[in-house]
Amino acid sequence: MDLKDIRIFLEINNYRNISSAARALFLTQSTVSRRLSMLEKELNVKLFFRGKGHDSVQLTPAGERFLTIAEQIVALSIEVNSLEENNFIEHLSVAVPDSLASYMLKDFFSQLSRKNPKLKLEIIVLDSIPTYELVANREVDIGLTNGGAPYPELNSNLVFKEDFVVMRKGNKNSFSQIVHPSELKSNNEIFQFFGSDYNRWHEYWWKPGFAKLRVNLAQLTVEFINEEDDWAILPESVASVLLPDNCYLSRLSDPPPMRCCYSVTHKKPRSDRVLTIQTFNRSLQGFIKERMNNKRKG
Repeated sequence: MDLKDIRIFLEINNYRNISSAARALFLTQSTVSRRLSMLEKELNVKLFFRGKGHDSVQLTPAGERFLTIAEQIVALSIEVNSLEENNFIEHLSVAVPDSLASYMLKDFFSQLSRKNPKLKLEIIVLDSIPTYELVANREVDIGLTNGGAPYPELNSNLVFKEDFVVMRKGNKNSFSQIVHPSELKSNNEIFQFFGSDYNRWHEYWWKPGFAKLRVNLAQLTVEFINEEDDWAILPESVASVLLPDNCYLSRLSDPPPMRCCYSVTHKKPRSDRVLTIQTFNRSLQGFIKERMNNKRKG
């Protein structure tokens, strides 16, 4: 039994579509179909139900039984290859918003790459909403998002929480450290979206669409605070890094729900990524715990 054919079988099952699996494997559709037929002939069973004239497939009862065996075979092959340490390379793709990647987690990604030279890490800067779909389709291994996953096939694990603060132009010694939302004019806001819970709170105080400007990068938010009454709400980790000399930070007396970061993964991830995903999440939790401890000491 050829290991390549088993990997093709697993990829077809991941996508439930022969054309999509072929694209992911960088093979032609005819090659994938032929290798699947060879595997079925060798096993003397039908692994997938295939509709006539359709690429979509569904596991047969025999395919369901073989799925467990195939995953075990691939996992064992990874363990065997890992014995030759110099030849073992781990791959992991992570989708993460700019407001996390460039600020709170920038040092984490640097440390992870430095401590794991065999890890080939792909970081995709992406908003949370499209991230859920990519993880659901197994096109990305992990999504770090501003909200829990809305799909039943995904797991969501809370990584950390933090407060939001208001950034305003002016001298911090001349203004209050606490501001009520009613004191902030909507047509002076530089708005950035931070998830559905944040949005519901925001729409209670300000009408949607009345902001001076909408952006999707935190750096742009700061650059457009250029008039005396301009303001923006940002996560504390972002605002503290980006705070210019001519601006100041205030707490909100009626704040939004805390900014929550979740690690989102598929309930049935690719078999060759399971251990790498677990290691990533443990490392991330350790990094956040150390950061919070240092903050309390400081």
